[in-house]
Amino acid sequence: MTRSRRTNLILAGGILALALGIGAVAHTASSDPAAQALRIKNSTPFIVNIYVGGVRTGWVKPFRTELFRGLKPGKHKLYAITHYGSSFWGPSKVDVPGTWNLTPDSGTKDPDLEVALAGRIYRRNRSTLVACDQLADRRGEDLRGKRVDFEIDVDDKGKGSAKITGEQLSQRLHYCYRAMTSQWKYPETGNPYVVTFAHVH
Repeated sequence: MTRSRRTNLILAGGILALALGIGAVAHTASSDPAAQALRIKNSTPFIVNIYVGGVRTGWVKPFRTELFRGLKPGKHKLYAITHYGSSFWGPSKVDVPGTWNLTPDSGTKDPDLEVALAGRIYRRNRSTLVACDQLADRRGEDLRGKRVDFEIDVDDKGKGSAKITGEQLSQRLHYCYRAMTSQWKYPETGNPYVVTFAHVH
């Protein structure tokens, strides 16, 4: 084999190897699941539920980014709502593959959702107030038909301080209510907010 023939074969081999390498890189990029997924970045302190086309598809934990795979490329109608229903985003049309950023400033707060938030907090913790009522009943306090109004100031770290008003509310029962509500877990929003509800015996 002549020197020129060997040189031509080496050059041909190098070009083929380069072409195969470029093809492998292109194939890897195109088949990368992350490159074909919907990326949702949650920059809020809430768990956010994700709906695609009206169907709940999953959720994203606070300050996390998740990939949603298996969606067809193109535009999809997305909707997101916090776990407690205090804020929501969308409906928005988002390209897949692509990224949807959820930030506190971009969400919408609905007064009805604030009422729903208060209702959920109350229902979840109502048994602690009932425990106070039972102690009062054992002391001979008559609570039948009485209403107690709660206005709880929640700070940016999720700690609550309650203002409690009610007809003929004893000091011991008032203290019990305050002690219980101060131990409840409230959603951390990064901003102070107020929860109001009524507790009727």
